[in-house]
Amino acid sequence: MKNSNLSRMIKRLTGKNKRQITAICFSSVLAMGLSACNEETVSEETVDSAEKAALINPTDLAQKQTVDRNHGPYGYRQPGYVNQDAYITDNVEGVENLAYYGDWDNNVVQIIDVDNMTLLRTVSTGDGPYGIDQEGTNKAYALTRRTESLTVVDNYTLDYDGQIDLQHKPRSTNFNANTLLSLVSGGDKAMTSIIRTDMDKVTKVVGENVLTTPHDFGGSLSTGHPLWVSDHHFFMLDRAGRQVQLWNRDGDLLSSLDTVTSIHHIFQPPESTLEFGEKNVFYAVIEGNQDEQVSPGVLRFRIEHNSLKQTGRVDLHGFDPENLDISTMGSHHADFHPDGQSIYIGSAEGHVFVIDKTSMEVIAMVDSGAGAGHTTFLPMRDQAIITNHNSTYMTVIDTINHQFVRNVEVAENASSDYKSQAHTSGVSLDMKYFYSAASHDGNFFRIDLDSWEVSKLHIGGNLLMGSFVWNGEGVNM
Repeated sequence: MKNSNLSRMIKRLTGKNKRQITAICFSSVLAMGLSACNEETVSEETVDSAEKAALINPTDLAQKQTVDRNHGPYGYRQPGYVNQDAYITDNVEGVENLAYYGDWDNNVVQIIDVDNMTLLRTVSTGDGPYGIDQEGTNKAYALTRRTESLTVVDNYTLDYDGQIDLQHKPRSTNFNANTLLSLVSGGDKAMTSIIRTDMDKVTKVVGENVLTTPHDFGGSLSTGHPLWVSDHHFFMLDRAGRQVQLWNRDGDLLSSLDTVTSIHHIFQPPESTLEFGEKNVFYAVIEGNQDEQVSPGVLRFRIEHNSLKQTGRVDLHGFDPENLDISTMGSHHADFHPDGQSIYIGSAEGHVFVIDKTSMEVIAMVDSGAGAGHTTFLPMRDQAIITNHNSTYMTVIDTINHQFVRNVEVAENASSDYKSQAHTSGVSLDMKYFYSAASHDGNFFRIDLDSWEVSKLHIGGNLLMGSFVWNGEGVNM
């Protein structure tokens, strides 16, 4: 059965008036195992070690398009550190491809028809919607970071569908397609809530109910991005405590790994490139500390049974210490090239560093813009586009030779005091267009990847982060 057909089946069974009485258990289709449909806690006798679970039964984080088509040379797209993409074939407006962006200034989510470059819907939310994450095909959660709650948006009706109360302000989420469970990490406390997305219900909260304020590069949010390891284990990143923490779904802290500064997010190579023995190996972004002269970089670690063991570390400043000023450096995001070998990581002073995962050494440094952050790969074009959060332009890099290609002007204004470019970007399924937002300008924009011309849709507000919903029947050309 195609995912598109399955999504429609789930949608019918989980309509707004049925969610509280219907538990979805397509175990034969989803291979859910000990899923959200079963007991909310699981016995230790039934759970393997985190290492074995990561190797044998890793969680399904992919928002796959269909199960029978090859999307690009490296298979399915990766969802990134947040749930950036979902693949659905229908909605009430009949629009195929959508972008959702949180509007921080106006307490709404803006839903955009990306093909026609028009504003489709505006959905009211709680206070401070920084972004909005996709939670499978049915719904999305707006990250209202000024409130202890999430706002639910229905992906079919494109409308408000309720609120989920929390014990902490939300930072970001991570959805597990196997179990229909989502993690939401704390914005003001080192806590993580586990949510049953079929019921929009919090089933477990872990961590300490204490306000914390980190002081490393990357801001004051208490946690980094959460990540499922298996259906029963997950990471919480305590940024103030400078720890990577491994938890199980019962709420037990299994292990912690101390780090030199706060960690922003944890990532792995694309699953299609992983050997069996690599599935319990993870990479983490060291944010750095400018005042304490600690370089940003990448940490590699592995899970051994239920413990975390560091196996490598790269300091970006060490690549060129004579010319790089460590007091201006800082990182918040890294991405694997689709080949699973090279890591691209930006730094605040205006460079992108390329790291070889085997040697754990920097093999190239490319000039970019101030606030270099996210990397969006264009594997069919052997290029990558760098989001420069504090510049007016984006940077294009040749991923074969790791060299600068061009800058593309997308924003009218830029400053170190705000984000000129959004965290979230998307690429059309045929890889002809790149989409993102000039946050401070309130513009959603499209770059034609053949001509490099930029088209803009002025929406207003402050469009900081979001997600894309693509036609599930689409296929790369």
